[in-house]
Order: sequence, then C-alpha cells, then structure tokens
Amino acid sequence: MLTYLYSKFTPYEWILTNKKGGYALGTAFLTNIRKYHGLLIAGKEKGYREHLVATLEEKVIFLSGLEYYLDSNFYLDTVYPEGYKLIKDFFFRPYPSFTFYCPKSEENFLQKNLYFSKDKNAILLEYKNLSTYPFRLYLRPKLTFRNHHHVTNASSWRDYQIEEGERELLISKDASILFTYFSEGKVQVDPIFYYRVYYPLEELRGYPALEDLFSPFLLEIELSPTETLYLLFSDMPIKDFEKEVEAIKSYYRNSSLKISKEGFSDKDFFPLLKNMLKDFLIEKNIIAGYPWFYCWGRDTFIGLPALFYLEDGLEICYKIFENYKGLMKKGLIPNVIGSEEETNYNSLDGTLWFGLRILEYLEFFGEKVSEDKKRNLLQAVKEIIETFITESSLPFYYDEEDGLLCIPEESNLALTWMDVMIDGNPLTPRYEKPIEISFLWHNLLKLASTYLEKSFLNSFKIRKILERQKETLKKYFGEDSVADRLYKGMPIFETRPNFVIALSLPYPKFSKELYLKAERIVRDELLTPYGLRTLSPKHPAFKRKYFGNQYQRDLAYHNGTVWVWLLYPYAKFLKKFLAKRTYKEELKKLLHPFKELILSGKVGSLPELYDGDHPYFPKGAPSQFWSVAAIFLLEAERLGLKGGLK
Repeated sequence: MLTYLYSKFTPYEWILTNKKGGYALGTAFLTNIRKYHGLLIAGKEKGYREHLVATLEEKVIFLSGLEYYLDSNFYLDTVYPEGYKLIKDFFFRPYPSFTFYCPKSEENFLQKNLYFSKDKNAILLEYKNLSTYPFRLYLRPKLTFRNHHHVTNASSWRDYQIEEGERELLISKDASILFTYFSEGKVQVDPIFYYRVYYPLEELRGYPALEDLFSPFLLEIELSPTETLYLLFSDMPIKDFEKEVEAIKSYYRNSSLKISKEGFSDKDFFPLLKNMLKDFLIEKNIIAGYPWFYCWGRDTFIGLPALFYLEDGLEICYKIFENYKGLMKKGLIPNVIGSEEETNYNSLDGTLWFGLRILEYLEFFGEKVSEDKKRNLLQAVKEIIETFITESSLPFYYDEEDGLLCIPEESNLALTWMDVMIDGNPLTPRYEKPIEISFLWHNLLKLASTYLEKSFLNSFKIRKILERQKETLKKYFGEDSVADRLYKGMPIFETRPNFVIALSLPYPKFSKELYLKAERIVRDELLTPYGLRTLSPKHPAFKRKYFGNQYQRDLAYHNGTVWVWLLYPYAKFLKKFLAKRTYKEELKKLLHPFKELILSGKVGSLPELYDGDHPYFPKGAPSQFWSVAAIFLLEAERLGLKGGLK
C-alpha cells in the first residue's frame, strides 16, 4: 500500500498560491491524501491558515442516462467513487487542468481547470463541456472550516448559518466564513455529511487521519457542448463576479508559459522554474515551503539569489532585506517569523547568510541600488559584525584566539541548519565550530571589507582576524576526509555535506588537489540523483528512509535524508576547479532528473526532501522554496545568465 501511494499519488501533486500565504493543493487524481489537500486554504495574519474547502462531489448525468462521478475519496477500506479512473490527461502549469473521458466511447467529455487569485483568498473552478452532447452537472462542495494542521468532525457543525442570494451563497460558522459564487445553475440547500474520510499520508506521518466533511448545498446545471460553468469560493465578498473571473484568468493568460498539445519543450524549463519560484512570494517575505512552513530566515536567504533574476528582483529583494533588518535583535535575524508559534532567533547561520546575500545583492545589481539603500543595507552588515564580536549575551561567542565563532556545548542548542531537537536536546549536536559556520563568518568579514569604511574595519582589526581564521580553517581538512566541525580544537571527521557548503564560498582559496579529494567524497558517499545526503551511508546512524511518526522522521531528517537545495552549493563548489566545458556537462547531469520531471507537466513543484536510498521517493513538504531556488539557479548558470554562481 505504501509503495502504491508514493508511486501513484505523491509524486504528482499540484499547487496554487497567493501573496497572502494561502494555497490550494492536491493530487493528479483529485484525491485528497493529506489533511492539507484542499481547494481553498486561506492565508491569514501571522501565518495562520484556515482550511475552508476540501473538495467537491462531482457527478455528470447524460440525457442517455449514463452517469459518472468525477471525484474520488479515500476511506479506510476503499476508494470511492472512482472518478480518478476517468482522468485521461492532466498538467499542472501554469494552472492545474484535468481532462475526463467516457470509457464507452473514448470521447473526452469534460475539462476542469483550477485558478487561484494572487491577491485574494479565492479559487476559481472552470468546468467545460467537451462532449458533443449536453449533460447535467451536480456539484456538492465539501467544507472543513478549520486550522489547516487539524482535522474536524461532524459535531463542530452544530451551529452554522447559510444565506442565499442570486447566484451566490454565504456559509458561516463561528469566525469562519465562505462566499460561493457561480455563473449559472440552481441551488438546493440540503446539508449532508461525508463521514470518516481518510488521509493515508497523515496516518503514515503519525497524525489523526479521519475527518468528517460537511456539504450544505447541491448546485445543479445543464451544460451544452462547449458551454462553461464558473464556480468561485472566497473568504471575502466579491463585488463583481464576472470581473473577478476575468481578473483571475487574465493573470494566467499573461503568463510566459503557453500550453500546447505537444506539451512542454526544453525552452520551457527555465520559465517553468520561474513560475514555480513565484509561488513562494508574499509581501516582503518568502514562504519556506507549502503546506506546513511559513517564513524562515535561513531558508529565505539561502535561496534568495534566485530572486535576483526575476523582472522586479531588485525591489523584491530589497523589501525582504529591509523587513528582516527591522526584525533584528542583538545582531540576529529571526529563524522563524510570525507563524502560529512565536518568532524565534535560534539560528546562527541564517544571519550569516543574510549578511552575505546583502553583499551579493550589491555586487549583482551594482549602481541600480541607490546610495541610500546601499547605506541602509550595509548598516545591517556592520551591526552583525560588531555584535558578534562584542556581545557577550549571545548563545555563541567570538573566539579571540582564532577569530571564529563558537557554539558552547553547555548552550544545549542546535544553531545550524541541522537543527532538530528531541526532548530539548539537539539530535545532531554540532557544538563549538561547525565547518559552514566558520566559512560563512570568514566570508562575511572578507567580502564586507571591500564595502565598509576603513575606520570600522580597523576598529575591529578585521584583516588580522582574517589571517588568524585562515590558519584554523586548514584544520578541517585531513588526508582523505573533511571534518564536520572542530570540537575542543580537534577535527570531528563525520561525512556530512556541510563541507560542501563551506567550499562553495569564495574564500579562502585551496589547492585543486584538495578540491578533488573533497569531490571524491561527495560522489562516493553523498551524491544522489536528487540532491546530497545529510550523512554518509557508511555511518552507523545513517537512515535510508524518511518515514514514520514525528520522532522517526526527526531521526532521519539530517541523518541520511537527501536535500535538494544542497545541489546549489555543490554546483558552486564544482565551478571552482572544473574546466568550463566539463562544468557545463556536470550541470546538465545534475539538472536532468528534475528537467525530465518538470517538462512532463505532471509536477507542480519540487519537494523538500528525498529518501536517502533507492527508489528516492519525494518526502517532506511537497513544495519547498530553496529546492526550487537551487534548481532555478543551476539552470540560470547553465544558460549563462548574468551573475552566475560566484
């Protein structure tokens, strides 16, 4: 059952998003297997998301008496109805589209398209009769009205209100509200429940997996050949339904992506990636991943260079920098922002990435950045450097002896990207001097020295610090291995991909021999078709599969599981020592598995993770910002676009 689920359903998930953090998410078979799957999950303040519409019961009856259900639902012992068997074709970009056919005649009879408003929590469904005969279409929305992390039951619907208008309805319960609009049809208020709908992926993840869905009404319409029905759900009133339909559809019509019967070609790969990248943009920030992440500082700034290539990237990135600068405390940017939990600052590398990306932004855009904005951004870099060197109340400290940053063991904190905590303790303890932290800090000081005033640099003796650091950085490299961290002055030789992050950075320069040794380790122990493993299979703690409840998944998260985003630093690392032609060939190889998936039109986004061993099922969040950003940047580099991987 597990293999069937992952091979038939999970790889084919579509997604639509807006600039409020709202989304719609589902499978190619229009069968919800996660509690997060649904047609309208509204983005609210501080990262709260309200799941409003799960799906619809959809039934077609021809005048001849032929009757077909288009929808499908998992129950504990069956899938019913079996509408997924009628889906002849589907594609996910620039919007999800599904074509249904009649098994008896092989004739296509209906096309269903989904569109999401970019500035409202609203989804538009389009049903078009492709048949040569008229039919009646019966639609029953299935509602939830809940936090998207939870499931609900029938008892929560004891008190609700429904108001009818001309081609519109309003359903409300407690503080939740849903507006429904339709272009044609007749409504019958007839409340029913669909009991114990089953979400198998939630059970596999160790969460409650049964839910009761509420349907307060039935919409019936007769569609003649070529005729179209529009159905819109929103969490706010729509003043002019027809104008709203046109506004939503025009966004997709104006997309650079054009669908043809032949599907996508090589030239569409970069536009498709750009289309995916824009899914994560909200006002002054980035969503780290859908469906369960909100805004993460670390993720934002690791993937930020991809936004440089957007048409309005100059302004988008500046607003993001300014937003995080305004949230700084004691030189640190927040790790998690405005989600349902409190904003926290439990990250060291996120702030270092923030500082480095500011400097890269200034280099990339040059004179396009005004002097006022440049001064504003450099002030943040100065604050980071000054605070990290002088502030004694941080959860790490500046080691004057070698100029590096040190995470004391007594802090009992996980301040790097390998940050899983179990029972209040780091699962992957990386105390004292993790390799990527040391290299990020060194590069921040080195690159900042070309932008900051001499008086500031001299006051902290930055040049002397850099020289001391270079001596210590050599300690990470053994004869045939690379240390993951320095602990009590000694290298800990544990094969993780963090040395790739370190060596992807511009400084310091090492010999080609050292790079080749490091590259052999990557190829032999870490590289997979979909990213780098977080731990060598030779290590006793290696986990082949990311699977099970929260605890089991946490054990695997940074102990063998494959992360897509690591291909970005890996490509930057390769560029340092490979000949240009060889490097371009390597980029093609790294991109090939993703290119094949994306050009098929059957993949809505790129996942957070893959299993650490064959067959490399996609895992974690099905749509992750830094995964998309990494592949986007590799393709930008392959195309030779301005900037490149520096």
